[in-house]
Amino acid sequence: MFKLNKRILTQALDLSPVPTVIVDLKANPQLVVYVNQAFEAVSGFDTAELIEHPWQELLVGPQDDTGEAEFTARIACHSRLGADEQLALDMLPLYEKPGTPRFWVGTEQQVHEHRQQEQDEERDALRAVLRDARMHLRRMDGRDSATGILNRRAFEDMLQRDWVMARREKRSLGLIMLQVDGFDGYREVYGRHAADSCLRKIAHAITGSLRRGGDLTARFADDQFAVLIAETDTGRAASLAKSIAEKVRGLSIHHPRSPVDRYVTVSFGVSTMVPTASMSINRLLETASDGLAELPSSEEEPGITA
Repeated sequence: MFKLNKRILTQALDLSPVPTVIVDLKANPQLVVYVNQAFEAVSGFDTAELIEHPWQELLVGPQDDTGEAEFTARIACHSRLGADEQLALDMLPLYEKPGTPRFWVGTEQQVHEHRQQEQDEERDALRAVLRDARMHLRRMDGRDSATGILNRRAFEDMLQRDWVMARREKRSLGLIMLQVDGFDGYREVYGRHAADSCLRKIAHAITGSLRRGGDLTARFADDQFAVLIAETDTGRAASLAKSIAEKVRGLSIHHPRSPVDRYVTVSFGVSTMVPTASMSINRLLETASDGLAELPSSEEEPGITA
């Protein structure tokens, strides 16, 4: 008999037109662990604002939870979309084993009045326009929507600017490329939303490691980050890369399919050089990328090239 796995069910929920939210009951406080696109559209929140957000902070007014298996919860829609708007959800328990609810699954209550449906359609259209405008502004701002740091296009613009300045002033430029080990496997196990949350934590660990105003980081590819360091040498760049890798490992994000460790880790490649007129900027990028180790170990250091 055909069996539905977690990945197929997640895809079905993502495509469902019914706004859906899942809350982890065992977390303290209880946390939102999943919302689909329909829920984003109705509530006016971004996924990044909701995932791992305390559930109780979203609730408004008296709740209808009487201790029974099913109850109604009400949350406030995003304030930017109008005050006093609320979303009523039918909450059902999801069991990990008999008699022990593990999650609450909430879906929007169906409203049958024709007038209310028309108002909902108008609000949905407005929210869709505002959401699209917000995403467009993010792209224009050069920010990666999942992590909030620079995207690749903005990073390459900054790299080109710093490359020209370093060549003119005859000073060194350093680049660290970081790759999340086994990231496809992590996403297959936990899904897209958890993967985005993981990337945000890694981005925070990287930016928190930078100490100079001229240093910057970006999401360079799906599972890669880039760090640009001005006026550095190979030793300092390598030391910073190792510090970042240790911070990421110290986040203790469980990774059951990692080829390296039980937790999420990153491999890195480092390149430093003084640009010259005959030198291509691609050399800096390629050297750092070539230095990435596929499976780093305690006995083998990732590539470092001067």
